[in-house]
Amino acid sequence: MCAHDAKLSLSARVIALDVGGTSVKSAWVAPGGRVIGEPAITPIDSSGESEGILGTFAQILSTHLGQAQTSNAIGVALGFPGPFDYGAGICLIEGVEKYGAIYGVNMRDALRAKLDLGDLPILFRNDAEAAAVGEARYGAGSNYRRLIGVTLGTGCGSAFLVDGMPVTSGPGVPPNGWLYPVLFRGMRADDVFSRRGLAARLRAASITELKVKEAMGAARAGDVTARQVFEAFGADLGTFLNSFAVAFAAEAVLVLGRIASAIDLFGPPLRQALCVPALPGERGPAAALLGAADLLFFHSPDRRSS
Repeated sequence: MCAHDAKLSLSARVIALDVGGTSVKSAWVAPGGRVIGEPAITPIDSSGESEGILGTFAQILSTHLGQAQTSNAIGVALGFPGPFDYGAGICLIEGVEKYGAIYGVNMRDALRAKLDLGDLPILFRNDAEAAAVGEARYGAGSNYRRLIGVTLGTGCGSAFLVDGMPVTSGPGVPPNGWLYPVLFRGMRADDVFSRRGLAARLRAASITELKVKEAMGAARAGDVTARQVFEAFGADLGTFLNSFAVAFAAEAVLVLGRIASAIDLFGPPLRQALCVPALPGERGPAAALLGAADLLFFHSPDRRSS
């Protein structure tokens, strides 16, 4: 099933980073889905200047490289939001408030210029894909071969997986495995199945005084209108995903990201609309770190078709 390198020592370690808009989680990761210690959480000013952004990444790596695991290091892996040229290591984010200052920057070269990394490889993976891979291999999806992972948060991230490996073409797979630009009732999935999508639903229901997190609490406390908003969100998400699940022959859907914390509210109608199980994640913040590290623990991180 897996393409694990038979020569890989159980003592091998990877510095894994999960890059967000306001903070970066990082940790040493060992084979078999083990995060060493508690992940560090480092604030980052992603709307700041390039030197500050790159300096934060360099400081994170420098801190880990000063620890006892360094002698067993086999590389560095980053789960990074897109758009991004993951093979080349070039950030392509522009027009939003995060990481615009490093647009066009080759992060691999920039980090090597700041740190003595020797011949350690530096690899990059989409952050949503990293979380889905982590759960597929070591969490909620470990008993399934064919999975769709969706991350619901600032946007709608996704990955289509076979045996824990991302696939980006084939029946039921949108280009690059990305669901966010696919239209649902005339709107991009990214604008519907996201925090701003939920906020728009709340406004349409005349719930204007509550943010999404507060609305979750209100729904759980018995606010009928708020509960109906989450139920409609789940029903629409299930309708949207079901055709992909059928065409891809998915065995389950992984539901990840911050909005997944409300799966108790939107899960029942989601599952009713889906032909396969909808599974919340089990590894929490560790999932993306594990999925990023797997770029170095498994052969052929490049994309393949199903």
